[in-house]
Amino acid sequence: MAATITEVFGTVKEIGDIIKAFDFSKINIKDEKAEEDLHCDLAPAYGTLNVESMKNLDEHLKIIIATTMKTLAAQKDKSWDAVLSTMMQNPVLKPIESSDVARSDKLIKKGSHNFKADGSPDDAIVKEVEVWFKKLLQDDDVEQSTRIKIHVLGKIVAQTGAIITGLIDFFHKHEYHEQKVLDIGVLRFPDIDQPFFKLYRIQLDVWSNCTRTVFHQYDDNGITGQFNMRKFATRDNVIDQMTKEAKKHAADRMWA
Repeated sequence: MAATITEVFGTVKEIGDIIKAFDFSKINIKDEKAEEDLHCDLAPAYGTLNVESMKNLDEHLKIIIATTMKTLAAQKDKSWDAVLSTMMQNPVLKPIESSDVARSDKLIKKGSHNFKADGSPDDAIVKEVEVWFKKLLQDDDVEQSTRIKIHVLGKIVAQTGAIITGLIDFFHKHEYHEQKVLDIGVLRFPDIDQPFFKLYRIQLDVWSNCTRTVFHQYDDNGITGQFNMRKFATRDNVIDQMTKEAKKHAADRMWA
């Protein structure tokens, strides 16, 4: 199925490996010319699925994997809306209505304190961002699959201090910066532990708003996150109506 995987995702690498290879520390929201962010329309997450475990999957799961891969391989548009629409219309997939997640949240840190020339991050804020991110996802499997370096993003949010570029800036300066740092779509494959497809998207934006007057500064830093997810199980009543030959042909596509 490697050829089909590449046709669908452009790579066989899991989303966790893609994120691991991205250097979030390069993100500098105070640099207006910077374009460092991680964007990926659709990437795979295999869970415990591998060549051996696929052989032990239920026939119905093999069928939905094969048909979904075939459909997505022929589809050029891999955006969230396009992929979601395709999966919603797949006759062998049944959306699990209770699993529909559309959650957004923001963490805003306000403060006024003495001037910090180095703009060093506050460790307490970094930890708070990590807790906030877990609350946004509320899904251990997603967190483990993506392996997002949220502590690095936390340091970006916690950066304080406007940049001094001249004598006037030393006495008064106001800066506002905002940047999207992450926008990923993921298709998590069914396995023995989770016998359903999981399609989800994570978006993260960070911003910094800082005003300094003489030796005092007022900070308004934050992060906005959005998490969308749908789960798709087998539509057994449709699959049961397929002939044995059709079922075998569909399941065999996994190995084509």
